[in-house]
Order: sequence, then structure tokens, then C-alpha cells
Amino acid sequence: MSGARRIFVQVPEYRDSELEATLTDLLARADRPDLLRVVVLSQRTPDDPPVRVPGGAGETVEVIEVAASASRGPNWARRVLQERYEGEEYALLIDSHLRFATGWDTMSVGMLETLLRRCDKPLLTAYLPSYSPGLGRSAAPYKIYPLGRQDGVLTRLTSFPLRGWQQLDAPVVAEYLSLHFAFASGSLMAEVPHDPEVYFFGDEVAYGARAFTHGWDLFHPHRVLGWHAYDRGTRKPHWDDHPQWGEQHQQTLGRLRRLFTGDSALDGLRGEARTVADYERHIMAPLVRPC
Repeated sequence: MSGARRIFVQVPEYRDSELEATLTDLLARADRPDLLRVVVLSQRTPDDPPVRVPGGAGETVEVIEVAASASRGPNWARRVLQERYEGEEYALLIDSHLRFATGWDTMSVGMLETLLRRCDKPLLTAYLPSYSPGLGRSAAPYKIYPLGRQDGVLTRLTSFPLRGWQQLDAPVVAEYLSLHFAFASGSLMAEVPHDPEVYFFGDEVAYGARAFTHGWDLFHPHRVLGWHAYDRGTRKPHWDDHPQWGEQHQQTLGRLRRLFTGDSALDGLRGEARTVADYERHIMAPLVRPC
């Protein structure tokens, strides 16, 4: 890994039986696990099994335990983790239900360094192809596309295999961002803090737009760096335990509408390098349509 630079890995986990296997694979498949600092925010109930850190991880993995009942949602958890940043050269945000390609760290850093020849602030992000525990894995890297709206606000994304990926020799420009794999310079931690007032649906659209307005350019990896479990059978979603999530979601929709339409009260969330309109031109679609 060029310059032996460190990676701050953030893993928000909510009642997920895949966490231990994710951490084990994260470390085992890295070329330089000694350069990783992994912080997990574990949100579990007293009835859930305790978190087990992979043997030999030593001080590499830190687990912050929070009662599931006290959790305020996915982006609150991401913000808590983000605030644990200690100046590492790179930062990686992942989900707690992933598997990794061998040498994922070297490949990720190499892709980012290649992109630095094209722009000042590249952000490598992906909906990783799928895996099912004990079953097969998809072979192609994916590209993210818009999927759906609620109350006129773009909230849902999807992905499909990246066309012609075998012939590509570098990451490709992305329109949208994934919060289950986002890799960038550590400076992203201070420049674009997660908004804990955004609950879940629409968070990836919002964070991608915010990063873009702060001058970050989005790219998808042209090779598979890992796999993601899309089947929620191994975990319990936050909203199953928190009946007030519907109210939080409605508040999120209003907040996203205000964010995307220029409410001055949310100026601190948007950057000054580019505008929301610039991002809409980049994705060739409005973030908000009339209801």
C-alpha cells in the first residue's frame, strides 16, 4: 500500500448476526490489517448475543456498545462513529454484513490514488454485488441508478452490473453514493458530517448531494472490492424495534425537501464548492418534484 497510510473503518451495527464474520473477513482479506483502525457501534438488546471481536484483532477493533432501545437510527449511528476519527489518511464506511475481496485495501487505495490524477477529492462508492451466507456471490461490480420517490423526493436507489467492466482500467464516474461502502480521504470526516436528523430512506441521495456540493467527485470501482448481504434475514431492522420510525421518516422527507430546495436554515449541510442545481445537472434529474 503506497506510503503505508492508515484507514479508519466505521461499522454501524444493529442486531446483526453477520457482524463477527464481517470483521473477520475485513481483517483476513486486507493486505495490511495493521494499518486499519476499526470502530464498531453495536446496538443490541440484552437478549442478543454479545459482540465477539475476531481473535488476534488486538487494538485494531474497538466496539462501542449502545442499547438498541437508545438508538436514534442509522445516520445517528454513522455520526457517532464519524466523530471517532483520529486523523487517519483514509476513511471507509461499511455495513456490518459484508465480505471482502482479497487485497481490498490495496485495491481501494490504488483506485483512489489513480483518481487523484483526475480530481482533487475523489470518493469511491458502491452498492457492492450480493452474497448470501453459505451460498454464491455475484461476480460483477455495480452501478447505482435512481429507483423511487416519495412525496416527490428522490429517496430510493438501485443498482445493476457495470457494463463492460472487464475492459475498464479505472473507476467510472458515479451519479449516486452508497452508504454501505464509501471510501475517501479522511478529510471527508470533517467536511461532510452525517446528519443525524435524517433517519434512513433518502440518506444516500442526501449524502451524495452534500458531498458533491462540498467538491467531492463520486466514482464507482471497476473491480469487485467486496459483497453485501441484501437479504435482511440475518439482522433485525431498526424500524422493527422503534414504532416511532414512521414519524422520523416523515420528518426526514421534510428535511430533505428543505435541503434540496435551498432552505437557508440548512446552509451548513450544503457545501459552497458547487450547488444542488449542479448536482441535479450531474445526475440529470431533479431531486424534488412537485407532489
